[in-house]
Amino acid sequence: MILSEFPVISTGNLYTAIDTYASTVSTQPPINTPSNPNGALNPAGSLFLLTYGASSGPSILYAGKGWGAPLMVRYVRYSSTANPNLLATPAPVYWTDETFTTVSGVFSEGNPAATGNLNSLAGILLVNSASLGLSAAAAATALNGNWCFIVTKGWLSGVTVPGSTAVGDSLTGTSGNFTMTRTASGSASPSSHYLQALTAISGANTADVLVNTDPTF
Repeated sequence: MILSEFPVISTGNLYTAIDTYASTVSTQPPINTPSNPNGALNPAGSLFLLTYGASSGPSILYAGKGWGAPLMVRYVRYSSTANPNLLATPAPVYWTDETFTTVSGVFSEGNPAATGNLNSLAGILLVNSASLGLSAAAAATALNGNWCFIVTKGWLSGVTVPGSTAVGDSLTGTSGNFTMTRTASGSASPSSHYLQALTAISGANTADVLVNTDPTF
């Protein structure tokens, strides 16, 4: 279900919001209620539609584009056994559980059966080392095991993509950490969970993309 209420964003910024996971469930509201277990500030796995330009919307996501492709974000737990260093830009993550509440940046930790699959691609993790102002390793430590937001649908800028990406390419999951592989525009059909590159790469291998990874749509 797409929730109509606006999510709780602890820092006011989706790129820095990290909420500490609690191993036990408290009975004290508003945190750790049955719908918000283990320190979560929103229901685990909940889906929110963020409309550009809305008075309650995240102005940080508006970049003069994407008005007709607003973001859908999910509130999930990031948990990785390998815990690789975070990148300095938003990057792909993979579902690791069948409740669709937990993700990892490591392809081989993804479903099915912790082997990884093209369709394990969950979405784009917004939290990154640059937004946190931390080293790649320190950012990974700060995030791992805790709650955050990922984009599962809509227009997004500055996403980490393969160095050979061209406009119109489809991007899907591949082995490695925070990585995707490209399928040239007009070639074979992409997997069911994929992104489309809307611009050529710029800077440190980033591009504007249309995200289409949500498992329910």
